[in-house]
Amino acid sequence: MAEVSSAAEDVRTTPISYSEDLKLLVPRKHQYHQTLTMKLFMAQALFDGKLKHRDNGKSETFLTCEQALEVIRRMDNLTLGIPKIVYLVGWQYNGHDSKYPAWFEGNERLKRPQDANAMESLKWLMKEAEAYHTTVSLHINMFDAYEDSPLWDEYLEKDVIAKNVDGTLRACEWGYPISYAREWETGLAKRRIDALCELLPIQHAGTIHIDAFHTWPPVPGIDEHGKYHVEKAKGVISPYLKFTVADETEAQRNVLRYWAEKGVDVTSESVDFLRETAFEGYQPMAWWFNRGGLGYYLKWPASYYCGGRDNTEWGMLFGTSMHGEDIVRKDPESLRGFKEQFCLNAAVWYYLNRLQRLQVLDGKEYKSVRFSDGVRTELTRGEGRVWKNALYRISQGGVTLVENTDVLIPALWMGADAMIAYSRNGYENRSWTLPEAWENVIEAKVCRITDEGRSESETRKLRDGKLELTLAKDEMLLIEKP
Repeated sequence: MAEVSSAAEDVRTTPISYSEDLKLLVPRKHQYHQTLTMKLFMAQALFDGKLKHRDNGKSETFLTCEQALEVIRRMDNLTLGIPKIVYLVGWQYNGHDSKYPAWFEGNERLKRPQDANAMESLKWLMKEAEAYHTTVSLHINMFDAYEDSPLWDEYLEKDVIAKNVDGTLRACEWGYPISYAREWETGLAKRRIDALCELLPIQHAGTIHIDAFHTWPPVPGIDEHGKYHVEKAKGVISPYLKFTVADETEAQRNVLRYWAEKGVDVTSESVDFLRETAFEGYQPMAWWFNRGGLGYYLKWPASYYCGGRDNTEWGMLFGTSMHGEDIVRKDPESLRGFKEQFCLNAAVWYYLNRLQRLQVLDGKEYKSVRFSDGVRTELTRGEGRVWKNALYRISQGGVTLVENTDVLIPALWMGADAMIAYSRNGYENRSWTLPEAWENVIEAKVCRITDEGRSESETRKLRDGKLELTLAKDEMLLIEKP
């Protein structure tokens, strides 16, 4: 149970002990707490008007398959070969949100000139990316239906598309919602999963991202002031049908089980946003992890259920990864900002996720998490400051690993003998005490890291277990034992 300290500032101390009932309900192919999982936004279908009910046939392309592979190569250089999963957004038809629930054609704007069609180019990209420690798979949607989909007439005839009690269609902000229970009952869910696995090597990738895997549809409405908003209708998806919310949730579990039978993990956009369950034991990773606050971290270890991004103070203390999608979309040529997010977020997240979580200290001005191996994360808030700007520190046995935006942390995916150093603002002649694993080491190899790879390494002498470094703004170094 939680206790309150007798310190001048009350700090609630909570030991972390996870339930023994946390069991995987489906097999898992990837370890998401040790994998940098991102999306690449390839193309966006364009729509007329506020609501998306059919695209207008136009598209905005951000990356072709060839360009995507080049981005993946450079990301692999910056991440020093960390295991990665990349989901392609807008790979189908006219791009993102085009023609669902159909998945049967690639976006021809993305194809290589030498390939017969976009599907061949996608297969090429999925294969070639493996050379860069990257698994490429797809971003799909199993909840939305659009009027111009090749499956529209069949899904409408078989009452898969949601209807109101009077039989009229239930339009939402993004298309029309699908009843998972009805799609599963008719066999159509299995049919489209099977078809996609036949078209592309999804089973080889072993993972797929289902966008907007909601149970409660985002129904558009007008508030009392006449302004447009999206209601969170917590009732059934299709009032016209007999299915309950519990029936729809169980059909979602059936979908997750079926993907698992094919050897494919399912990640999704959120943990429990617009649905009554987190699907723990089925879903290993959520794109966003910040809605549950501290509760998510106290409920699940990272190896069981982890997040891609958490912008709250608890994300800083337990570790938050990075998305990368917006960085690539805005600046595919130089990936400006990618190095910073990787070093300050993803590399730290990876390191902390390997440790056992032991205790949380939660106060108004001070918060901390204690981990195994003597590791502690801390936030100390100054008067009038928000947690985002608080003094941030990670230490191991008193040795500083992270201090605000300066980092010297083990790169454990490379083994026990590698560390990365990074500084957002740069510094001169800073002396870092190295962790215990570097005891009795008298010199280190140091090289600079860019998106084009490593510079030639140089040898630096260590003095009394300390390494002196000077870093330029936004500079990243790899430090290895000789």
